[in-house]
Amino acid sequence: MKSNQNISNTTSWNLPTLVTFRFFFVYLFLNIFPFPLYYIGSIIGQDDLFSFYTNWTQELSVWVGKNILGIKYEIIIGPNGSGDTTADYIFQFITLSIAIITSVIWSFLDFRRKNYSTLFMYLRVFVRYYIAATMFSYGFSKAFTLQFSELSLMDLVKTYGNSSPMGLMWNFMEYSDTYTRFSGYAEIIAGILLVFRKTTLFGALMTVAVMFNVFMMNMSYDIPVKLYSGLLTIMGLFLLAPDLKRIINFLLLNKPVQPKVFTPYFTKHKAKTATLIAKTLVICFFLYTNISESAEGQKKWGKEAPKSSLYGIYEVIEFIKNNDTLPPLTTDTIRWKRILVDKRYTGLQTMDEKFIYKKEKTDTISKTLELTAYRDSTDVQKLQYHIQDSLYFFEGIYYGDTLKIKTKKKKRNEFLLINRGFHWINEYPYNR
Repeated sequence: MKSNQNISNTTSWNLPTLVTFRFFFVYLFLNIFPFPLYYIGSIIGQDDLFSFYTNWTQELSVWVGKNILGIKYEIIIGPNGSGDTTADYIFQFITLSIAIITSVIWSFLDFRRKNYSTLFMYLRVFVRYYIAATMFSYGFSKAFTLQFSELSLMDLVKTYGNSSPMGLMWNFMEYSDTYTRFSGYAEIIAGILLVFRKTTLFGALMTVAVMFNVFMMNMSYDIPVKLYSGLLTIMGLFLLAPDLKRIINFLLLNKPVQPKVFTPYFTKHKAKTATLIAKTLVICFFLYTNISESAEGQKKWGKEAPKSSLYGIYEVIEFIKNNDTLPPLTTDTIRWKRILVDKRYTGLQTMDEKFIYKKEKTDTISKTLELTAYRDSTDVQKLQYHIQDSLYFFEGIYYGDTLKIKTKKKKRNEFLLINRGFHWINEYPYNR
């Protein structure tokens, strides 16, 4: 005997189920919208087509924070790489409040309703495709090693003690392409499973497992995506909720579970055909955009991105400032210890292990290294360089001081972390 996935109006839900559904309908919708409408902007080349909605929600968060929650400090809005800003927490407060109030009013106005089977079915479709799109986005960025690209030169010379918890975890992921791709493939597979009703249960289980692991890493390493990863975990649990009893019976109680019958969304042949075509186009669109954007990103800022001709770590052997040779004292805040020309930025490391970050531009014809301050594009310093007997010499005027610097280039594979590699056989643990 098969259990039927009933989407008709003949089944009566109890009051807690009705109220819970109303709450989650509003809460999830507010957190997901304007998906999938913002894809319209990307298709027509207007990525900011729905930016007005984002701007409005951010301004609303600021207003609520100041006037209702009484927050005195500045509430920062706009993209800054963090998903756990004060504005983000305020937005969750707003969505929770609206969901609670709306579900109460909805319950009073629609108290005769026996169930929301049809609405619940379409809400699940909405949530499924949103999670799938997100899993594809995160998954392909890992599969192409974009989110976790490679250890930077500064990471190689920086001590563990000077790493932030997030930096430590990022380096852990960046070290191994194998593990990074594995985690990406898990997210991609979860996304693929979610776009088909018959595999939604498996996809939801994978989503909860993957995203709860991400959530715990964010919680454990102070990574500012705690709210979003937690929200995705909740969405996965929402998809699992209708099958919770079946899961417990099968996995825990060793009871038989009947296969589920899926009632078609539509009965007419034309509607079924149109739905199949639309679904195929959506899946192809998701896959094409993520794969093409990831491949392009890999060439722009990933491992295939072009590197400066001076890319490398330059250990300072001799540092002459205004004709005075500065000894390599570890307390010196002026003398340079290393010049690091990395893929996206350049760093000058002083003897006390501090970094001065710069934008770099190298002219191989005039043999010039141009260093520009990050916050002031007019702050440009130039050093001439030349190579002699495997040594690199830099000299020029740097903030009014005459510098003459002799360095030796250190190769990336000289670091144990890079050259150790993988070994099937280990007679002894190689733990350094």
